[in-house]
Amino acid sequence: MKIVLFISRIIVALVFVFSGIVKCIDPSGTAIKIDDYFVAWGLEVPFAISMMLSVAQSVVEFLVGALLLTRSWVKYVSWCALLFMILYTPLTLYIAIANPVSDCGCFGDAVKLSNWQTFFKNLVLLPMAILLVRDARSYKSSNIVRDSVSALVFATLAICVCISGTVDEPQLDFRPYSVGVNIPKAMEIPEDAAQPEYSTTFILEKNGQEKEFDEVNYPYNDATWHFVTSKTEVISEGYVPPIKDFALTDREDNVVTEELLHSIEPIVLAISPRLADVSEEHFQMLKELQDAARAAERRFFIVTATVDQMADFENKAQMGFDFLSADEIMLKTITRSNPGIIVLDEGTIVAKYHPDHIQNADLFGNPASAYLTYQRSLWERAIVGFGVSIFIFMILIINLLYKHKTK
Repeated sequence: MKIVLFISRIIVALVFVFSGIVKCIDPSGTAIKIDDYFVAWGLEVPFAISMMLSVAQSVVEFLVGALLLTRSWVKYVSWCALLFMILYTPLTLYIAIANPVSDCGCFGDAVKLSNWQTFFKNLVLLPMAILLVRDARSYKSSNIVRDSVSALVFATLAICVCISGTVDEPQLDFRPYSVGVNIPKAMEIPEDAAQPEYSTTFILEKNGQEKEFDEVNYPYNDATWHFVTSKTEVISEGYVPPIKDFALTDREDNVVTEELLHSIEPIVLAISPRLADVSEEHFQMLKELQDAARAAERRFFIVTATVDQMADFENKAQMGFDFLSADEIMLKTITRSNPGIIVLDEGTIVAKYHPDHIQNADLFGNPASAYLTYQRSLWERAIVGFGVSIFIFMILIINLLYKHKTK
């Protein structure tokens, strides 16, 4: 029984840690998925609410998993894990049946699970969580200081990662449009790739009665049957390339995808799914980028899904922009910020920036080198910031424990 409990704890803990950390890395992506659920259910919820739910869920999931892994505050986190499973198991069953969205988003973009796979995963974890709660009843409390420090360190780590993923692009990018990806190659389908399989059902009518036939029993030689309708179901999707929907159109409805992907000079794209959501500060930044691009004789485009807002955007700026249009879902996948800046060099994404970090980026000179320098400095700041946060919180905990001891 001890072996079963040990395996159950490790499995539940690792699933929660992984699920939580990939959401912390990309909190905006999780918020977009939560927003998709609200839209599918006909609810109009501000995106800020989705973002708060995303951060809360990400931090709590990671904290529960990490504390289970280190056997800290076992009685409490075991109940938290069970409550999660009690909530999400029936919810994922409903999602699998109703299918409001095609991907549950439980592991972000790191691992894609179908809705039924997600439900069966929860079905396996639920009895494990029950075992952990039963075992926790007999668990004697360990060192309070150790447990407190563990909770503090893990919570601080999760919050710092969430903040980093919110104020910048995700530092670990599991999306198909990550830096270094060559878009044309990611869209290729190998010659020996598995082909999609379909099943077609024909509905025919004879003497006022309708009957279904497939390709095998279709009455080819019986002219008394009359065709009514047909329905086709996908049995297997076959090979699906990492990128399948990248398409750019200019203002005259010309598809310019191939031209831009094979340009020998770097191209800067400002990705803005909705132009109306661009802040005043970022609006001014786009004007400056347009001027800088023209001065450097480089190509700079604003890519948006809101074609109807282009004219108002130009009137506000009192200058012309080079606009491209694209699918909104695709744009939200490429970058989490609005706008987000990416640089293409012969179809390869060599840089990706949040607009707040564009000032020191060499977009029109040597964008690849500038991006590597920027990433290195970003990681250094993140490590220092995390260390300082832990140090401050440790002092606070030691002070509180000392006061408690002297009372």
